[in-house]
Amino acid sequence: MITIVMAYYNNPTMLERHLEEWEKYPDGFQAVIVDDGSEEPALPILKNCPIPVQLYRVLIDKPWNQNGARNLGMTYAEGWCLLTDMDHLLTNEEARKIKIEDYHSNLAYKPLRVLPDGSEYKRHPNTYLMTKDLYWSCGGYDEDFCGWYGTDATFRRQLGKALTETDNFALTLYGREVIHDANTRTLGRKGSEYHVSNNNVLTGKKKYGGEPVKPLQFPWTRQI
Repeated sequence: MITIVMAYYNNPTMLERHLEEWEKYPDGFQAVIVDDGSEEPALPILKNCPIPVQLYRVLIDKPWNQNGARNLGMTYAEGWCLLTDMDHLLTNEEARKIKIEDYHSNLAYKPLRVLPDGSEYKRHPNTYLMTKDLYWSCGGYDEDFCGWYGTDATFRRQLGKALTETDNFALTLYGREVIHDANTRTLGRKGSEYHVSNNNVLTGKKKYGGEPVKPLQFPWTRQI
């Protein structure tokens, strides 16, 4: 079984695109979706999900809470997990290329990435195929970084030598010029007030050391 783990934040059209693809999947896939306090909830869309799904909703709308959302998703995911962002689609063709027996449970794999026209693009720095056990053995995401953009490098450092790459399959990156709500539209990124470079504590000692704090430091509920 492979569990797709993603955070959702006001991406109804992009989520529907995932469901279109999931309907073609072979057996052996399920999903854990975390609605991260959206104004446009995921629940109405996922009521018709073609693969087994769990939906959790964060009950506050905290900017850039993706670290917390992943921790929540991985609390209830099972076995091998594909952690990615809503704007990254695993097509039916690529899903059929994933053979778990080809991978080692003590490693986390970064897959290839392509654009919708099929052209190659650099690997996504925050997409991984890994087991739930490995995720938690390295501490999960540090929720002190919630509320800030550009914090995924800390988790990669926690993985250390367990991080590697695979060319066996690729995810497709969708930009807003293709699907208007493919990614977060309402929050600033680099250069904005949310960029982690503005936080001297997180870009200093804690970024390079320290342990992740206790996960799930926010209210949430299960919806499906």
